[in-house]
Amino acid sequence: MADSRPHDGRPGNLWPLVGRAATLRTVLSAATQADVGGVVIVGPPGVGRTRLAKEAVARLTAAGHPTAWATGTRAAGAIPLGSLLHLALPHDAAEPVTAHIFGQIVERFTVPTGKRPVFVVDDTHLLDDVSAALVYQLAVHTRTFVLLTVRQGHTAPDVMTALWKEGVARRVELRPLSDNEVDTLLERGLGGPLDAVTRHTFRRLSAGNPLVLRELARSALEGSALLRRDGLWHLSGELRITGRLGDLIEAQMQVDDPAVLAVLEVLACKEPLGQPVLEELTGHSAVVRAERQGLVVVEPSGARHQARLTIPAYGEVIRARMPRARANEIWARLAESLAASPRRRADDAFELVMWRRTAGLDSSGQELLAAAERAAERLELEVAERLATASGAADGGVDANLTLAEVLALQGRFSDAADVLPDPGECDNEERADRRAIVREKIEYWQHEAAPAQGNPTGERAAEAVRAWTMLIEGQVAGSLAIGTALLTRPGPRLPAEATARAATAVVLAAGLMGDIRLVERASATGLEIASPWTEAQVGAARCVALTLAGALTTAAKAVDIAYREAVETRQAAPLVGLWAIVRGFVAKAQGRVKPAQQALREAVVLLGEHDPLRLPAFYLAELAGAYAMAGDTVQADAWLCRMDASPPPRGALFDAWMERDRAWVAAAALDLSSAAGHALGAAKTAGKAGVPMIEALALFDAARFGAAKEVYDRLHQLARNTAAPATAAFATMATALATDDAHLLAETAERLHRLGHLLPAAEAAATAHRLHAGARRRTAAKAALVFARELLTECDGARTPLTDLAGTLDVSLTPRELQVAKLTAAGLPGRAVADRLGLSLRTVNNHLGRVYAKLGVSGRDALAQVLGQPDALGQPVGEEPHAQEPLQGDA
Repeated sequence: MADSRPHDGRPGNLWPLVGRAATLRTVLSAATQADVGGVVIVGPPGVGRTRLAKEAVARLTAAGHPTAWATGTRAAGAIPLGSLLHLALPHDAAEPVTAHIFGQIVERFTVPTGKRPVFVVDDTHLLDDVSAALVYQLAVHTRTFVLLTVRQGHTAPDVMTALWKEGVARRVELRPLSDNEVDTLLERGLGGPLDAVTRHTFRRLSAGNPLVLRELARSALEGSALLRRDGLWHLSGELRITGRLGDLIEAQMQVDDPAVLAVLEVLACKEPLGQPVLEELTGHSAVVRAERQGLVVVEPSGARHQARLTIPAYGEVIRARMPRARANEIWARLAESLAASPRRRADDAFELVMWRRTAGLDSSGQELLAAAERAAERLELEVAERLATASGAADGGVDANLTLAEVLALQGRFSDAADVLPDPGECDNEERADRRAIVREKIEYWQHEAAPAQGNPTGERAAEAVRAWTMLIEGQVAGSLAIGTALLTRPGPRLPAEATARAATAVVLAAGLMGDIRLVERASATGLEIASPWTEAQVGAARCVALTLAGALTTAAKAVDIAYREAVETRQAAPLVGLWAIVRGFVAKAQGRVKPAQQALREAVVLLGEHDPLRLPAFYLAELAGAYAMAGDTVQADAWLCRMDASPPPRGALFDAWMERDRAWVAAAALDLSSAAGHALGAAKTAGKAGVPMIEALALFDAARFGAAKEVYDRLHQLARNTAAPATAAFATMATALATDDAHLLAETAERLHRLGHLLPAAEAAATAHRLHAGARRRTAAKAALVFARELLTECDGARTPLTDLAGTLDVSLTPRELQVAKLTAAGLPGRAVADRLGLSLRTVNNHLGRVYAKLGVSGRDALAQVLGQPDALGQPVGEEPHAQEPLQGDA
């Protein structure tokens, strides 16, 4: 759901003070030391000098210090004592400023007071010499504590510099905020988290400058580019430069030199830019002056040097306010320079065409085609569509139409792709025939109920690669594995890059579903040889999913975290970041790390909302429902499940069993274990029919955790014998231990599952071992299991499942049925409702409840809820405030 209301968090004049705690402590401590005359805060514009001074004054005023504030300005600096006249008694403005007024201000600060007076001068570098001398007098010859701010790079009056040089005052330098501090400031200022792409955009544009960051957020909110979707702030569309933001940044830059402005204008159009090119366009001396003023940074990049703006947001403002004729001139000169270069980089052809188009210049059909193909590789699909269309209009021929069809198919617009796809006779060579076959196969699959029975007359091997993928989606895992493996190993001409990626992805996922980790790694290595951002992401993500399915969670978690961070930091397209976010959430959920899973899955829903050619939103929503269910949050779990039910189901049978597992977890969160076990067993049956043993094993394992261990452990042992995945054997062992109440075997299985990265099942095994040991009064073993269970649950971020209960002491053990009755009662259900939920008589429920009260030594529903830490009827832990999340229905 989109909500532009910023929590009442629309950036105001003051955002929270972040990243300045140490400096603030330095100021406050110095004010209490009689031998320290003051503190000089130095920093670049917008870094928060004034904000820090205001916070310090507020603290010192609250502590009883008399305070006064003055601000230096250029206008007041033209008058002796101009910035300080408000501190003196009223006088005739026609009279000249005299030593008498100087003395009045000094006398004001020498009047005996209880606590040391504090005098703040903001922008001290703009003071006139007389004012500066007065401040020096106060710091050196009175007990006044002076707090001064100075803009870095500007020369302050010599007496001000003398303060810290002579040791009278301490000098502290404010630096830009770190990335983590920027994230914290944004979340506190906006009242909620941001998705990774939006967060990185604000980091990059602000370069850690708090004032620029605040004004960027304000501008994005006012232009409705920053909206709240599903609990995350998301930046969509163009960031509009408001008049306020433009004026503020222009005032901050203070560019009076036309030559320096020319440097900034070129970098606003293209940064980073090689230093030789920049100097060719603007002159060496201008670049030096821009760097000296702190507006430009020149840094090594390999064997070359590149120039960039110190704060990229400067470029946004300069570009927005640049005269069109000037912009066209710069783009044309940049294009001319690039056209004369060797053009070795992958993006050179793309940038050349884009710069020419921006300047109003033409490119050939072939140049437009090359740029379109690169844009498609970068997943800039709207740009790729425009370029391919322009190429076709400029005589790009059949290749332009093929590229346009590919781009439209990537957007999920298969009907439009069919309209522009060239006829078979036009595709008169092998490469064109293969490309056409790939697109045709996609169109046939997504526009019909099933994949076509007949292949394409040309490009058959390429079409088979797509078919291997669509067969996998349909649940034909064995057939997909056979076709994909044959394509990757068959001798002959190499498949096109996309066909290789499709075949490798199919084999990787099929191998994961079969529990064959070695084949997962071999097939992914083949697919990752392709040098394309999108295909590399496809295969890499498939590898992480396959490793997760096969139970190698530790390896999968490391790989996906690396890939996700790289996608964010290298500014890859939002769909690519969204792809890695969904995989990241998938892996974290499988581990039982519920909070990271929820965060990543919500982010995926936001980032993939505008680009999801596989049409899988229902699957993402199901996983979110499962992640909240594992945390015991029934309200959110039910809400996400409702969203899932209202969404179109994903194509193919592969996802059916997995989504049924999530439905089982939602039932388990509501303590309807009979229904939960039924859903899990249904998922296992569906997976078994499809021939996917790892999903069947996972579903059976869920059923065992929901109370059906006796019904499933034989089948789990059979699956463990038929698959090579170590996790399957661990699942079977835990099911056996649950079925036989074997505390020692549960403790051993907890260690084993933990080594494999299955944190939540390991915690469940340890918690159950604790309860069984405690019931048998094996105190040492019970304590060891309890400690291990608590450690694992800490890693799981507060996961709460039917088996994680650690209520009571070492002398108390509730049976599973007693625990069910206790939790439902603590959640607020009346006895009759508990009986109906569990299929018991009211007398049986009351008997169980009586034993629970006796074992736990409590009486009454409230006391029971406190002991169990049980959520109340609204799904919130007792004593906590309800979730501050907006409703989940709808979207922008």
